[in-house]
Amino acid sequence: MKNILLIGTLDTKGDELLFMKELVEKAHHYPIVMDIGIRESKFKADITREDILRHIGKDIGDLIALQDEGEAIKLMSPAIEVVLKELYEKGKIDGVVGIGGAQGSAMCSAGLKQLPVGFPKILVSTKAVQAGIKGFAGTKDVVIIPSVCDIAGLNRITRKVLKNAVGAILGMVSVELPPHPERPVVVMSMNGTVTTCCLRIKELLEKDGYEVIVFHTVGGGKAMEELIEDIDNDIDCVIELALEEIGNELFGGLGSAGKERLEAAGRRGIPQILTPGSIDFINFLTMETVPEKYRNRRLHRHTPQSTCMRIEKEEMEIIGQVIAEKLNKSRGKLEIVIPLRGFSMWDKEGKLFYDPEADRHFIESFKKHISPVIQVTEYDLHINDKSFADLVYKRFTELVK
Repeated sequence: MKNILLIGTLDTKGDELLFMKELVEKAHHYPIVMDIGIRESKFKADITREDILRHIGKDIGDLIALQDEGEAIKLMSPAIEVVLKELYEKGKIDGVVGIGGAQGSAMCSAGLKQLPVGFPKILVSTKAVQAGIKGFAGTKDVVIIPSVCDIAGLNRITRKVLKNAVGAILGMVSVELPPHPERPVVVMSMNGTVTTCCLRIKELLEKDGYEVIVFHTVGGGKAMEELIEDIDNDIDCVIELALEEIGNELFGGLGSAGKERLEAAGRRGIPQILTPGSIDFINFLTMETVPEKYRNRRLHRHTPQSTCMRIEKEEMEIIGQVIAEKLNKSRGKLEIVIPLRGFSMWDKEGKLFYDPEADRHFIESFKKHISPVIQVTEYDLHINDKSFADLVYKRFTELVK
């Protein structure tokens, strides 16, 4: 029997949570209902609003006194985070399903994002088909199920959707992870424009017995930084092949991983090999999301939902300086390898983003600002040349000896 936590606002989603509770019981598992509602509930929850608020030294009077729902959410969300973290750490829950509209989803997700990668967690949300859903998952593996219609009672649609959510969480908690041998770990950044380089290096590393964890860096670098930052993770080396998130953060692209990208490995003293892969562009979504000031730039429509913009020489200089200043703080071994014939599949002779002058501005700026004690090597190769990948692998073997 598994313990399934069901989270929602009982004042508005009571019927739905009771329906899910009964489904869990029929499957011979134990449901735990947690009420995150602002007003009084339709039935008594296993974990009440009073229980939640007590974890942050507040009581129901503090909640009732708030006239604005936004302020109530700000009060409840941190408390929900504490409760879920405690339930997980004490082994009292095996899986979680949260349901909600805009406000309920925001509160549920605050708690779900405290749970580690791999722990079963689902959010059924009315907001799942709208922009901004990224915030509900953050850097964790929250499974988000669109409710299709509003969660405002049981009907032929919500019954099916909620049934599927319960079925999904029960399936997750029922499957055991098979044993897997522990291997030394290498963390690597990548995106589609440097795939050839990445896969070659990954192949060589795995032949040597390494477990390679690859992060897709169109915002995924934030999850990568969190993994590296976690002192419980023993990481042998970080290989950076895709750094377009730096330019996204600096120039308003939609693929940023935050201000602290490229800093965690340096803080922990983990050995690093870095190449300026993909710094030649930043990311937007549809063409309509490209700011007016950039409409006359070199734009590449990668997919209907992905538009990339070439970075010009003045911006490349800034990127070079910023990356150098981040790396200068590193406490561990560090090597820089620079491919002189282009930084991505689009930055190659004959391609739209090929611009040797702009790339040279990056290189000169980077070398000007990088500490002289850090080794920088330039190769007359393109980043996706097999020989360049082999060189990165060779530098890795020397670095981790």
